[in-house]
Amino acid sequence: MRIAIPDLISNSYFPAIGKPILAAINGSAVGLGFILTLYCDLRFASDQARFGTAFSRRGLIAEHGISWMLPRLVGVSNALDLLFSARLIDASEALRLGLVNRVLPQAEFMDGVRTYARELATLVSPRSLRVMKKQVYEALFQTLAEATDIANVEMMKSFGSADFREGVAHFLSKRPPVFTGK
Repeated sequence: MRIAIPDLISNSYFPAIGKPILAAINGSAVGLGFILTLYCDLRFASDQARFGTAFSRRGLIAEHGISWMLPRLVGVSNALDLLFSARLIDASEALRLGLVNRVLPQAEFMDGVRTYARELATLVSPRSLRVMKKQVYEALFQTLAEATDIANVEMMKSFGSADFREGVAHFLSKRPPVFTGK
């Protein structure tokens, strides 16, 4: 039986949102708080952040899809280590494992996250972000050939988009872009 990919994505709230979801972790993310960060597209941590699963130390199991998402982010053996031991890890280990994208000093943390978010909001096409996010999450269930075929179709759609025209125009005019998301 083949599962329809859109059904899987639509049943997972964060991956179904067409905009990037950024996590800004400036403290402890443990248990359910840890899981919520995993469903964000990008994770930024302050150098004071801590992460842990806690479930095995409470007599619980891997809940809310963490058994699906965590191995995809950090690999199977690292996921099992974090789930089995329920140990706390610091931001530098989280970065080494691939759990977070960047670690920033706590004093500059929110400014750094906001700068990144502002760049996404002002310098890149919302249409491109939306399509790429969908491509990445759906590709988790596709072969390379399927993902390539879909990319070829999406690229042709991109060539006809207003954001592509604006992307070329702003580059040639050496001015900031004004993307519409269309």
